[in-house]
Amino acid sequence: MQSFDFFRHATAAFVPCSGRIRVDLPSLYRSDTERYRIETGLLQHEKISAVHANPLTARVLIIFDRSVSADRILEELGLPVTPPRGKHENEHARKNKQIEKKPFPSNGRQQSKNAVKQAHDHEIYPPWHLHDPADALAFHKSSLQTGLTSPVVEYRLHHGRNLLPQQRTRSSLDILLGQFKSLPVLLLGLSAALSLLTGGISEALAIVAVLAMNGGIGFATERRAESTIASLSELVDDIVPVVRDGKFMEAQASHIVPGDILILMPGVRIAADARLVRANGLTIDESVLTGESHFVAKTSVKLQSPAAMADRVNMTYMGTAVAAGTGLAIVVGTGSNTEIGVIQHLVASTEHPKTPIQKQLDHLGNQLVAISVGVCAGVFVIGLMRGLGWLSMLKASLSLAIAAVPEGLPAVATTSLARGVRLMRERQMLVRRLQAVETLGAIHTICLDKTGTLTINRMSAVGLITGSRHYEFDGDTLRWQGHALNENISPELARLLQICVLCNESEVRNGGSAASSVNGSATENALVGLALEAGIPVAETRERFPLLDAELRAEGRSYIKTVHAVPDSGGSLIAVKGSPVEVLELCGYYQDGEQVIELTKDQRLQVVQQNERMAEKQLRVLGFAYAESPERNNTGNGSLIWVGLVGLADPLRPGAEKVIAALHGAGIRTAMVTGDQSATAYAIGKSLRLNNGKELHILNSEHLDQIKHEELKTLAAQADIFARVSPARKLQIVQALQESGEVVGMTGDGINDGPALQAADVGIAMGLRGTDLARSAADVVLKDDRLETVLEAIREGRTITHNIEKALHFLISSNLSEILVVLGAIAAGAPSPLTPLQLLWLNLMSDVLPAIALAAEPAEEDVMQQPPRNAARPMIGKDELKRCTREGILLAGGALASYVYGIVRYGPGARASTITFNSLILGQLLHALSCRSDRHGVLFATPSLRNNKLDLAIAGSIGLQLLANLVPGLRKLLGMAPIGVMDIAVTLGGASIPLLLNEAAKKKPGERAQG
Repeated sequence: MQSFDFFRHATAAFVPCSGRIRVDLPSLYRSDTERYRIETGLLQHEKISAVHANPLTARVLIIFDRSVSADRILEELGLPVTPPRGKHENEHARKNKQIEKKPFPSNGRQQSKNAVKQAHDHEIYPPWHLHDPADALAFHKSSLQTGLTSPVVEYRLHHGRNLLPQQRTRSSLDILLGQFKSLPVLLLGLSAALSLLTGGISEALAIVAVLAMNGGIGFATERRAESTIASLSELVDDIVPVVRDGKFMEAQASHIVPGDILILMPGVRIAADARLVRANGLTIDESVLTGESHFVAKTSVKLQSPAAMADRVNMTYMGTAVAAGTGLAIVVGTGSNTEIGVIQHLVASTEHPKTPIQKQLDHLGNQLVAISVGVCAGVFVIGLMRGLGWLSMLKASLSLAIAAVPEGLPAVATTSLARGVRLMRERQMLVRRLQAVETLGAIHTICLDKTGTLTINRMSAVGLITGSRHYEFDGDTLRWQGHALNENISPELARLLQICVLCNESEVRNGGSAASSVNGSATENALVGLALEAGIPVAETRERFPLLDAELRAEGRSYIKTVHAVPDSGGSLIAVKGSPVEVLELCGYYQDGEQVIELTKDQRLQVVQQNERMAEKQLRVLGFAYAESPERNNTGNGSLIWVGLVGLADPLRPGAEKVIAALHGAGIRTAMVTGDQSATAYAIGKSLRLNNGKELHILNSEHLDQIKHEELKTLAAQADIFARVSPARKLQIVQALQESGEVVGMTGDGINDGPALQAADVGIAMGLRGTDLARSAADVVLKDDRLETVLEAIREGRTITHNIEKALHFLISSNLSEILVVLGAIAAGAPSPLTPLQLLWLNLMSDVLPAIALAAEPAEEDVMQQPPRNAARPMIGKDELKRCTREGILLAGGALASYVYGIVRYGPGARASTITFNSLILGQLLHALSCRSDRHGVLFATPSLRNNKLDLAIAGSIGLQLLANLVPGLRKLLGMAPIGVMDIAVTLGGASIPLLLNEAAKKKPGERAQG
């Protein structure tokens, strides 16, 4: 049986309903690696159809075949079942009644968290979903009409703001001590102790000095990086609408207290856990908590039996967001006393998780430690066999182990990523997850949300069709056959404009005249603007036909239906707008002047053709219909009357086509994701050249249910456009692309983009026009909403990854050369050419500083002409290891050649050792220049490839090496001797020849290996 060992740390497992299991798994928190392992592992189970592991909430949702019992799945996964709350209901009810008898303190003190926990083993506050809203209002001494008073709010704030537990940041002392906890430092300390025991006090002091300098460099770089990383979790306080002091007002989310009345409307992020008091077509996106993509329909009616958190349809939770509809809710839990607060509390004391690159480098570093220790043990044995003293060989081997291990790796990775965050912030990109910086460089496919990303999200109605009449609208005047319409518009046009006003959620201010301000979505605003400019009195029309009921868009229903009272007749008016095809299917008649005529097959075909012609002009097309009934409670289930079409234009962002072309040039596949119908999407995709000169492939997402999962992965990997996409479909598309091996980026700005942004490898949200939900779900937020910034983000991500590879390449090849120099000399029967202190000096002068400087290299000119990096490929693969080995051999060969010259001329001793020492350190510093590019020559680097930090690091190191040769005291400490002009020439030759040979072996530009 397959092992699912990742569940051994699971804290709870629930079976909320047939075919679903939810698991709380703390080890999943903020770990994309664990998420990938869990999802890929569980999908191997033949009865499991879908898995959603959420690193933010540390919860796993498992969807399996309903024909299989949950107990069997739990047993096979090795999961214990958490007892349902209902089993303890009697005891819980008794305790809850005791609490309910205690009124909320008159001074407004928030109920003690401990008392609440005592009230219910699994509840963080009383089970309000089992009580009427009036009970919650009375308990918290609040009112639906007036809310809380300001003095009560102020008092309750004294007992805790509405903030989640924050992760513990490392103190300066922790960072400083952390520099001395590694294996290399331990070996270095052992070498210092051995020196003291053998009388080498000056040598021991020098080792301690090197240890302190290394620690200081590491502390400085890591302290700065830590402050940058800590800024990723800075709170951005949302502004939420509430009822207080009898007025509607806005308050900071952190100032919300129990008893506050929240006003819920589309786009609002819910600031605290709350019990719904009123709900009108309210749906909530709870994916941040449950991992489920579909929006949850809410009600204010109390439940009759205990329910799991995800099934409490009369509760709303902190961190979730309103997708549609409106409502009022009373706050019952804030801060740590919320569902998401409990999850956050589990991990509040944990350190920032390491990124995949940091983990990969740590693993590589441990491997190199093991290899170097083995090599050094070999050097020790060989030295003893050659008759060298055991103590001197032990000290040399220990020092060689220190020099051989690239301890600068952690500093390089942390510094590179933190620098990337700072640079991206300067360029109007807010990074919310450190992992996103490196993942940006590995994006293979980017899904571009059309509205608000590829377009400017400023809808305007430009064309209307009623019957056989085609109207044009230029934003000011409605025209037919080139002539402006007078006030006597046709009955069917008047009805269409009436529906534009009534079947609409936009708020109109300043009296509903043409000069009114309109607040709502871009589409809704455009329709109201059309009616206003046509002379329709919006406020008067809405007052005359008050809203009775509404059916908003939902999964599988792409239209909105509203029911309005008709006071004059006592009946009702049903208004419908939405997808032309779906609305037309609801209709049995059409309006022609004052007449209502039955729709024929030919007339339906005519409407379909009209719709297609408008869509081919890149317009978003909406169909309009209505029905009248003498009954006030009619919900409009009968045949509707077709009125006409409205075409809306949303201009493409300037430069969007160039951005698409640049992404293609970078080897990144682009796919447009839109709710538009296929004809509209095809026209836009063609103008943007999404197909990159090939055949344009469109996948209509309405038919995804009819496609097998394996086929969907294939089709998704080929599609340039996904049309008629719903929020759940966006998530399904992203996951299908990921399962096919793609690293997926997703852009978006709307509420419906939230689940997909969160699921994508990199979610990129628009900052100016984006909703709170989109920004909170994304990994990167573009403050300026410029599509070009996406390119800059990818460029920066690639540059950071390349720079880490450069630094890693430099460190491995340089440290390998040190091992080979000592090993080669001892194997040949000569004494070690480098003393322990010289090896330590090498480690300090030619390793850490140049490596950190290499991590700050600017982007190479052709970084966006290269294919994306294969995220599954290790930083150092076989090809890279061969190259590092070749370069290390050449560096060691140059130094050993200098050593041979020194021995031949001066014999074994300080002079031969000095020539070798100078040759190797200079060769490594010149090698750092070569490592700035694996394609461009160091002697002919363009200005954009110059890095002042690297130049300064190399110049400084060379200067210190000159001092070591010239200052008698330092020269004596390092065991060096004066050298002559010929010796200097040999030193320069031993350092420069490896550089020339390594440069000659470089690939030409454009020969970079794929992936």
